[in-house]
Amino acid sequence: MLLGLVNACLYSSLLPLWEGFDEAFHYGYVETLWQTHRLPILGRTLLPADVWRSFVLAPVSPIVHRWFAQTIAFSDWFSLPRLNKEQRRNDLDGLRPQPLSSVPNYEAHQAPLAYLVLGPVDWSISGAPIRVRVLVLRLVGALLSIILLFLGASALGRSLELPEPFLHAAMFTIFCSQMLYATIAHVANDWLAVGIAALYVASLVRLVREPDRKSVFSAALLLSIGLLTKAYFLAFVPPAAIAVACVWRRISWRTVVAGAVFVVAIAGPWYLRNLALYGNIGGTHEEFDGIGFRQVLAAGRRINWASTTAFLARGSLWTGNASFTTFSRLTLDIVLALLFLAIIFWALERRAIRPSERIVFITIVFFSLAVAYASCATFAHNKGDSPGAGPWYTQVLLAPVVMLAYLGMCRSKCFGVPLATATMVVWGWVLIAGWAVKLFPMYAAGDTAPMRFYQVWNWYMHAAGDHMNDLSLLALAPAPLLYAGLIFSIILTIVVAATIIRGLNRNALHVRKARGA
Repeated sequence: MLLGLVNACLYSSLLPLWEGFDEAFHYGYVETLWQTHRLPILGRTLLPADVWRSFVLAPVSPIVHRWFAQTIAFSDWFSLPRLNKEQRRNDLDGLRPQPLSSVPNYEAHQAPLAYLVLGPVDWSISGAPIRVRVLVLRLVGALLSIILLFLGASALGRSLELPEPFLHAAMFTIFCSQMLYATIAHVANDWLAVGIAALYVASLVRLVREPDRKSVFSAALLLSIGLLTKAYFLAFVPPAAIAVACVWRRISWRTVVAGAVFVVAIAGPWYLRNLALYGNIGGTHEEFDGIGFRQVLAAGRRINWASTTAFLARGSLWTGNASFTTFSRLTLDIVLALLFLAIIFWALERRAIRPSERIVFITIVFFSLAVAYASCATFAHNKGDSPGAGPWYTQVLLAPVVMLAYLGMCRSKCFGVPLATATMVVWGWVLIAGWAVKLFPMYAAGDTAPMRFYQVWNWYMHAAGDHMNDLSLLALAPAPLLYAGLIFSIILTIVVAATIIRGLNRNALHVRKARGA
């Protein structure tokens, strides 16, 4: 948990203003809630004026600049004289909440729960500069997400009876995911969705293992919270029905009906609102703009699925925020290969697979189908100018996939420990290199090109000090504090990895001795 909390704080502080995916419009949702005391409506709700003004003042990625010509790209910002940069920063700090602008908020369709949690926090600090407000909301969301994910993933691993050393390795792997932090450490609703998803999958496992009133209502409550957080939780409804079908003879039908009624009563009004306002349940952009099932099917026949799947798979491991920079393709392919090999080990041990594991796999399959559908809808909506759905969607599958992978490792007598060790080393390296080689040089000096080890060393020895002021102006925390966090994160990652790997090898030695005896 400490590893997750440290990296979440560092990511929230390093990420420049509005460099999170669609963050300005998600934050606009939060501010609109307490300014108007009404839920936003897609097509009608406008972005607050201070948010739009800050969006024009703060530098943004080249991709975002292409969408909004009024903004300034990072490359142009870095070339400005120092006084101009400081003036922009001072203008940002002078902004306070203002009435609505004339710019529509395209995130107004989102389910409200995560924003309702952040709204009172934002209102309580409304007198602070917008950078401070955004940083506080990032930290609140990211830290709560880490706690929820820790509880959900550990509960899932224990419910699947994953041995303790492999459970520790799995938890380490989860908290080494750069894309996890890119997803939860900006103002949006993903921070709540990721943590609730892990708890929900764990509740389905408990439902299959111990079907009773408590497990039914636990799953119903978490599903309701999820549905009020993200519309993609609709993809988690069929696995719940399948889990109930698996234990139908061991549970009262009255309990099942009561659980279903509970979900409908809690989450139903929001989706009825979508139906009344937009004419569809999900309330998505694509459906709002007339992209229906027929257009999605037509897009599915035109998509290059090999390319889209590769984009989503690699992007689920590493995506450079709204700049969409990439990591080493070879390294990410190694990560994917190790995960795929571990899942194969799990699938080959068919006699050892329990119903609780099958429900986890079924949940992964259903959500993957939903992501494929979203990719088709995005492709149709953007007329082919998009490789697929957002890679941040798939972070809700991080805990389930990693837990199944480590189950496969622990059941492999010969390759389990070496495979777990290799997986931890590679994931730890991706986290450390993501910080030191990619993100810090990128936001301190605009250096996004791949660097070799000696180049990285020279950059930190000679160039990093020259860019301290730029990093302090661009990020949401002072550069010295960020570099201290970087050093602490690297040391903590190495220490935790070494400790867990030693535990894996000790456990393997005990197992071999037991078999010999």
